[in-house]
Amino acid sequence: MTQARSLRDVPATATGVVSALLDVDEDDLTIHLAYELPAEVAAAWREAESLRTQAEEAESRAALLRREAVRGLLSQTHMSQAEAGVVLGLSKQRVQQLAS
Repeated sequence: MTQARSLRDVPATATGVVSALLDVDEDDLTIHLAYELPAEVAAAWREAESLRTQAEEAESRAALLRREAVRGLLSQTHMSQAEAGVVLGLSKQRVQQLAS
């Protein structure tokens, strides 16, 4: 029997063992591994991934709203980009980026 040094080595080690046992070429084999996490760990991971996705969606929405707000401020008030920057607490360059 053989043993992998680390979890990263398991697919290659398993492929080698199965290849030797079945007397087939390693290239003809595909090994699929499934790891079962403890229930609490799996639940925490799923929640973290869900929150990350929500955060990415919220960030995208926030970016869209920032662009809309800057464009609206510039078009409705006819402020300069520098003035809009002062009002919004942004640099003129950032206002320019959001306006384009």
